[in-house]
Parts: sequence; structure tokens; C-alpha cells
Amino acid sequence: MQIIVFVAFAIALSVPLNGPPWQTVARPEVIWATVAAQVLFPALVAWLYVRLVLHRLEVNPAWLPDAQERLSQGGTAIRGVLVAELCFLLYGTGWGPLVRSWPVVGSVYGLDELVLLAPFFLGVVLSWFVLYPADRAVREVAMDRRLLASVPMRPVWNRRAFLSFMIRQNVLIILIPMLPILFANDFVAEHADWLRRFTRVAWGDQALLVLIAGVVFLFAPVALRHIWHTRPLPPGDLRERLEAMSLRVGFRSREILIWESDGMVVNAAVMGIVRPLRYVLLSDGLIEMMEDRKIEAVFGHEVGHVRHHHMLFYLLFTIASMLAVGGAIHLAVQFWPQLLHNRSGLQDYFQVVAMAMIILTWVLGFGIVSRRFEWQSDLFGSRSITPPPEECDQPCLFHGTAIRSGPDPDPPALTALAVCATGAEVFAKTLETIASLNGIPVDARSWRHSSISNRVGRLRSYATDPTQVRRLNRHVLAIKILLFFGTLIGLAVGVYLYWLQPR
Repeated sequence: MQIIVFVAFAIALSVPLNGPPWQTVARPEVIWATVAAQVLFPALVAWLYVRLVLHRLEVNPAWLPDAQERLSQGGTAIRGVLVAELCFLLYGTGWGPLVRSWPVVGSVYGLDELVLLAPFFLGVVLSWFVLYPADRAVREVAMDRRLLASVPMRPVWNRRAFLSFMIRQNVLIILIPMLPILFANDFVAEHADWLRRFTRVAWGDQALLVLIAGVVFLFAPVALRHIWHTRPLPPGDLRERLEAMSLRVGFRSREILIWESDGMVVNAAVMGIVRPLRYVLLSDGLIEMMEDRKIEAVFGHEVGHVRHHHMLFYLLFTIASMLAVGGAIHLAVQFWPQLLHNRSGLQDYFQVVAMAMIILTWVLGFGIVSRRFEWQSDLFGSRSITPPPEECDQPCLFHGTAIRSGPDPDPPALTALAVCATGAEVFAKTLETIASLNGIPVDARSWRHSSISNRVGRLRSYATDPTQVRRLNRHVLAIKILLFFGTLIGLAVGVYLYWLQPR
């Protein structure tokens, strides 16, 4: 849902001040009917999935895996409806001009985008309100199984706690950092000419906006640690083990935090590019329901994102995608006025098209990058819990207690890439446990992470076939080289076009 909220802001920012340049529905009754649909229709979709899940679980509690899958499908359907309706509301009706005609809205920087998105956010919250009984039912059935397995747990959260967590986890994490960016966007747009004269740079206004966005991104972890209700991991054996691992692999952060979720979420995260503003978050459910060695594996995965500089390359992906779209739009501006006979409103078309191209670039490209980064972090997490040879209880290429099948032995350099079989197996079982505790089907596809079964299969293949590790490293290296040099080339071309080119 975080990505959907981010896309919603991108769509709102792409709408020109006077609305889309094409013909839209301007009748007030149609506009307000569309607003109502934006709020109510996702809740209707949620209600249908709730009825399906509750009915099947009442008849057959053993249907739990399918119930989890249906609940996941319901979330996907709700997200699709939310985005589709938002696109029609902002691009197909006069909602934008109507909102911006209200005196108070037009006098406060950034307020217009928030009001434009108000029906979207109401639809999100209402759909969660309706979806709660299905979430509760799935967790209660899963709880019975965990009790049989003697897994410690808390009572299932009530609707208020569920909504509070979902809003903080999925909405506020995007909304809070976006507030200063929305303010800056409107300020820069209103004072663009003055900023260009003051900086003596044709793109001085855009440079200021990028600078503000960069500062917000840099300091966002400080705010997010409070949005997610966190507290420092107390002194003890677990903290000592995690700090020892950090020292061993050369990782530093400002703090290791417990992420409060009423014990309902079993997960971890890392945020922050620079060490003074970097935090590792371990959910309370993770700490309460999993043994320390598996927590170490999860912690190692998050450390892997930092040690491999994944967040920096996510930032480069963002910059490179914007530069690529900006370059395409610049070329179009050079030729399309003649083709369209200098049609008025051309800039408004380009504004909408540019945002659509950026979203499409993320849909097609970001998932490819993110999945490979996740696989590399899985690999790092497995290596971070490598036991000494005497504690490795499986045939292992890494420890020299197994030989890979084939006519010729692997060269030492290739064998050195192998992962300890025991470490890989522990991490694979950790992923399966996390999926089970979170109610995630192991075969459920994930745009950013790939399915749990896929990740588990890859981990086990790394332990038996070092060529898989080499192939992954090469793919990730190629992505990083492409992003690094693509960004450099894009910046160089941008500087030439907007600064050095004679005018």
C-alpha cells in the first residue's frame, strides 16, 4: 500500500492547475458521485472478500492457507480499484479545478493536493475498516495453530489498533515526508521566475525543489521512528549478539529499535542512508515469536541492504528515471510544437505524460531492481549466521564437507562463493516462519521481493551451486553500473541542455 500512496501523490502532482488539458466531466453531480465512489467502492470490494473469507473459515477452518491467499488477493483488488478511481477522478472529471477554486484551498501551499487526495485516503481507511473482520478471523485461526506449537503470542488486535497500525505503517510513512515537499512544490511554482533570476540558472527553481526533497529524504528516518512507535532494544543477550554481528561485518547505525505492532507483525526494516540517521527496526512480534538465531538472520538481511548500498542505488534509480523522462519530454518539446501547430496547453499534456512515464518506469523497472537487491540481502543474511565448521550439520561446500556433482571440481575462487548449507537452511526456515506468522502464502508473488518459495529455493541453491551466487552478483553489479553511469550521463546532458547550451 505504501507504493500506492506514493503513486497517488504523483498523480495529484501531475494534474495542472486548471485541470487536465482535455475535455472532462464538469457537472457537479457527476463529480460528487465520483468522489463518493472513490470512498465507497473500495469498501464494497473489501466487504465481498470479507464475506468470502468468513464464510469459508466458518465452514472449514482448515481452509486457512486459501483464506490467507484470498485476503491477499482482496488487498490487491482494493489497491487496483483505488488507483483506477483516482485516475478517473483527477483526469476524467473537474474535481481538480473545483477544489482549487475554493478560496482557503488556494491560499495555503500544498493544501490543494491534500484535498484532492482526501477521497482517496477516506477510501483507503474505510476499506481497512471493512476488511478488519477477515484479518481478525485469519489471525484467530492461525493463533490456534500457534498455540498447539507452543508459540508465544498476544491476543489479536482490536479494530482500533488495526486501523492505527495500518494508517501509520502505510499512509503516514509517506504523507508526513510529503508535506514539506508539497509546500515547496507550490512555493517554487509561484516564485519560479524570481528563483531563476536570483540563482542566474535556468533551472534554479527545480534545483531548489530537488534540494528540499533531498533534505527531507535524508532526515525522514528521524520522523518515521516516531510514526511507527518504536523504542530502543533493551540491553541483553539479543542486543549483544546483534552488536557483535554489526562489529563483525562492519555495520554501524544510530540505534536498534523495537517496532511496536501489538505483536501482530513479524518483520524488520532498515532506514537511513548515513550512519547518524540510520536505524534498524525489529518488530515486537519478531522478537517475541522467533529464536535469537533467526532474529540474527533477519537482522543480517537488513544489514545486507546497507553493506551493499542498496538504498543509495534506489535513490539513483529515482534520479535516473526522472532524468530519462525529462530528456524524452525535452526532445518532444523540440519537435511536437511544429507537429501540433503550437497547440495551446501542450505543456499541460507533457506534465501528465511525464508523470505517467515515471510511474510506468517504476512499475516495469523498480521491481526488477528491488527483487535482485532482496536476493543479495538474503545471501548476506545467510552468510551473517555462518556457524563454525564443527556446528555445521549438513554436507557443505563452504566448509569442505561436500563436493558438487560434476565431471570436474570447481575452482577455489568459485567454491569460495558458496554459502554455508546450515546458514542457508536456517535463513530459509526463517523466511518460511515469517510467512506463516504473518499469514503470507509462501507462493504469493511480490512485486518487490518475489515469493517466499522463490527466495527459499534460491537460498538452498546458493549452498549447492556457487555459480548461482556468481550469476546473482553479476546481475546486481550490472544494475549498479547501469544506474551509476546512467545517472552521470543524464546529469551531464541535463547540465548541457539547461545551463551550458547557448540560447
